[in-house]
Amino acid sequence: MNKLTCGDCWRRDHLTFTQRLDPAYNRRSPRYLCSDHREQREEMGLYAGDPRQGDRAA
Repeated sequence: MNKLTCGDCWRRDHLTFTQRLDPAYNRRSPRYLCSDHREQREEMGLYAGDPRQGDRAA
């Protein structure tokens, strides 16, 4: 029940294309990402690590 789900995978599977474009459905908070989505965001320079792990700059 407490299994982590990738936020990007969840959005892809549960929201319509229009909902994914709507700013009301976009969260900028830290969340779990699967390895595929983490790699994609790292390539684009959008993934700064998980702040709960202590990866953020002080």
